[in-house]
Amino acid sequence: MASASGHKTSQHLIEAEAYRRIMAGELPESFDEFAGQLLAWLQQTHPGASPITQNIIEDQIREIWHRRHELIRGG
Repeated sequence: MASASGHKTSQHLIEAEAYRRIMAGELPESFDEFAGQLLAWLQQTHPGASPITQNIIEDQIREIWHRRHELIRGG
């Protein structure tokens, strides 16, 4: 999803990074830690991105997190 000006939104960036980390096997033990890492990553690598909270990130990536083993196996 992109904003009206054509820039990728924070949620788009987070989703792409979540998939990248899952496929690379770069996962912490817990869902909360994963969401926190993604928030920190966004703030460090895209400081001008629209603000987002960890709760919003958790809502956005919950399904991806639950499907992570399936995604890694290619299912």
